[in-house]
Amino acid sequence: MYFKISLAVIIIVLIIIYLIPAPQANFFKLYKTDNTISKSLKKLQAKPTKKIMVDGVTWDYYTGGNGTKTILFLHGMGGAYDLWWQQIAAFEKDYKVISYTLPEKINSLKKASEGILAILKKEHVNKFYAVGTSMGGYITQYLVNLIPNRVEKAVFGNTFPPNTLIAQENATKSKVIPFLPEILISKLGEKKLNNELIPASKNSKLLKAFLPSLPFSKKQFMNRYSVVIDPFTANPTSYKIKRIPKLILESDNDPLIQPELRKKLKELYSDAKVYTFHNEGHFPYINASNEYNKVLRDFLNEKDEYLEVEKTIANYFEGRKNANITQLQSAFSNDAKLYTVKENTELIIPLKSYLDKVKTDGKQKVATQILDGDITGNIANFKTKFSYSKFSYTDYLSLLKINNQWKIISKTFTKTK
Repeated sequence: MYFKISLAVIIIVLIIIYLIPAPQANFFKLYKTDNTISKSLKKLQAKPTKKIMVDGVTWDYYTGGNGTKTILFLHGMGGAYDLWWQQIAAFEKDYKVISYTLPEKINSLKKASEGILAILKKEHVNKFYAVGTSMGGYITQYLVNLIPNRVEKAVFGNTFPPNTLIAQENATKSKVIPFLPEILISKLGEKKLNNELIPASKNSKLLKAFLPSLPFSKKQFMNRYSVVIDPFTANPTSYKIKRIPKLILESDNDPLIQPELRKKLKELYSDAKVYTFHNEGHFPYINASNEYNKVLRDFLNEKDEYLEVEKTIANYFEGRKNANITQLQSAFSNDAKLYTVKENTELIIPLKSYLDKVKTDGKQKVATQILDGDITGNIANFKTKFSYSKFSYTDYLSLLKINNQWKIISKTFTKTK
């Protein structure tokens, strides 16, 4: 009888322990300093958030600002919408900002993107700047591949490329964690926080107070881990993706992103700009927010050279279609020449002769498209196509940036079926 009672007590205690939810600290009790940083967090949290139902799942998100351009902030694995409070305070003066909390039930990149796209649709946002960190940086890469025509600029912060390394290194943990009590998982996370994450951020008092205040549940942890290891194929050499200006933000001592993954990310997006924080850990947008915000603002303010070249090529396309000589001529430098092969002989056509022929031929029914393009400094090479009803022309355009304007200096073309 004593044994049965003892066993029953042990089982009841274990069940109670298993059901105890993870504690959530109060930031304002831990962070005693009443400064601009804490006041801005309190101000954001006092503002109402919005809700949207997507496939039976409720998404919470914040939107503010009145700018004509929109920044979508995508948080990391342990975060929520208010993780970006210092960026929201800094940028909503000049931009419309959106920051969401990934719902507990979301466990794949597809489901994550569906919710995000629903929010963008509700907010009437077509094109946007995507700024993601950690898991959010991974989702940003997915969005860049999924809807490249809508992402104007992309920031991959303290994140990783598609890989198998994370799943391999955490294979055993991922099998054990579902059976552990939530409070134990929370305690293990707290240990990692105190032993690795906080020391890597120069023992930031702000970070030490904020991270424990984030909402946490075992289901959330497991499902977000599923998002982190959800594979997809990146296609960074596709023109639609290549033309998107990208910025990789990393820390040289990030305890959560292995050096191998940081290296692979930069190799995958070899055309991206890279900024490295020194000894700031995994959360520079929190504990080094002034530096982070400056780097981000400078990037967003930079002129998109692909967009500028495309404006020149659009003048070339439309000028040719409509036989608008003024518009067509504006795309070329005055000394531009056209090159092709006729009867196995090189044919060089002066720009004036080309313009005279366009004027004689008049308007054309033709579909045009950019097939590929590369820009290095003030030089560019683009491949374009003119598709008529029975044949096509493929052009290779060389361009120079002259007096801050892109001009076609040569066109090499051939006729195809």
